[in-house]
Amino acid sequence: MRRIGNLPSETQANRFCDYLQTQSIDAKSSSSDESAPPATTDHDIWIRHEQDVEKARELFSRFQSDPTSSEYDVSAEAARMRKQRSEQIAQKIAAQKKSQMRLNRATGGRGFSGGLGGPGQTPATIPVTIAVIVLATIIGFATNFSRVPMNPDGTGEGSDWAVYNALTCVDNPTYYATGDAFASIKSGQVWRLFSPMLLHGSMMHLAFNMINLYILGGVVERIHGSWFYLFLLLACQAIATTTQIALPDWLEPPLAIGASGAVFGVFGFVWIRPKMQASYPVEIPSFNVKFMLGFLVLCFTPIIPGIANGAHVGGLIVGVIVAAVAPPRF
Repeated sequence: MRRIGNLPSETQANRFCDYLQTQSIDAKSSSSDESAPPATTDHDIWIRHEQDVEKARELFSRFQSDPTSSEYDVSAEAARMRKQRSEQIAQKIAAQKKSQMRLNRATGGRGFSGGLGGPGQTPATIPVTIAVIVLATIIGFATNFSRVPMNPDGTGEGSDWAVYNALTCVDNPTYYATGDAFASIKSGQVWRLFSPMLLHGSMMHLAFNMINLYILGGVVERIHGSWFYLFLLLACQAIATTTQIALPDWLEPPLAIGASGAVFGVFGFVWIRPKMQASYPVEIPSFNVKFMLGFLVLCFTPIIPGIANGAHVGGLIVGVIVAAVAPPRF
């Protein structure tokens, strides 16, 4: 708080503070000499918010020149505004309590520790998240993290190549023959819109995506349920895959792998949802938001080459849109 001056009586101080209230400036007065009776001593005027100090000083100077002006007969209006503000605070507290009660019911009373993730987030409550992590891990090792031998025409041998080829966005021999990365999807193999999220290029690639999916995805699945989360995950991945394929080959290669498009989509949802619904029970710390957005931007630079930026952006956009239009959960 910042002191801007004093007035010669408690009546004037209260009168001026009432006026400031009507100007949306939060202020209070206090006796300059606490040992003296309030009615016999000057009263200091304090402004709560720093951004209001300059304006308050201007109004203070004007008030001092004519403190009896009818302009300052606003005690009733100030009282109404204070009452309204108190009611709004009470409603917000009640909404938060109601949201917490619903969250406790949804999570079996475990809630969330630290806002995201935490001890209460047990595997039994997030089956879709755990299933994706387990499948991606198994497939990562089964395909030697996508390092499979391949002939010049896109064909290959062995189970590792067969699994890899079945999960990429396009059948490799078909792509090598036609140059059309949408060929397999257009022929009816729609699972290829989603399956690239189970393929990863290294253990670090897998770990980064799965840790983020566990933290962010676990939050969404526990709050909104597995069906909603599955929809969000698949929608983000489908658009991420489509965006990456649609980019010109000279800009980025279409055959991208990894769950990062879905991860960025889930991040976008958890980032934006609290801004759309004040009672939403979790919020990503600002540091985490800056880290994810910073990483997104960094991937466009030569510092981190070979990244499917189209998938990242496509997934993020879907997550943000779903966060904006989804009905309130709590």
